[in-house]
Amino acid sequence: MRSLLRKVTISALAAASLFGGLAIPGTASADNVDSVQLRVCNDNAKSIRFYVVGYNQYHDWTTSISWTAQPNSCYLAADWWWQTDRTVEFHYVRPGGSAHYRLVYIPQLKDGSIARYHISAA
Repeated sequence: MRSLLRKVTISALAAASLFGGLAIPGTASADNVDSVQLRVCNDNAKSIRFYVVGYNQYHDWTTSISWTAQPNSCYLAADWWWQTDRTVEFHYVRPGGSAHYRLVYIPQLKDGSIARYHISAA
């Protein structure tokens, strides 16, 4: 029984070390396909906590870290690159509110530029 548990544990650790690095972004840059950074403009009197899920510049489906955009201001989600002419998932929550997400289309833009997304909903 112990040897089976040990084999399973070693296999799991080996798989995690092999595939774990794929989910961790390195220094982001718009290298492989046209990709942009996202500037989120919070057009609301409450702050917004958000993260993005979608295809990055390396064709990997990935989830960003989270950021906070202050009330009535914009925040650049720097060093995370999203493919253009695609849809990403925009996940967000406001203080005291429930979590929401929207599908946001990122239009075809010049590689390395910044796409802007405005949100005012609660």
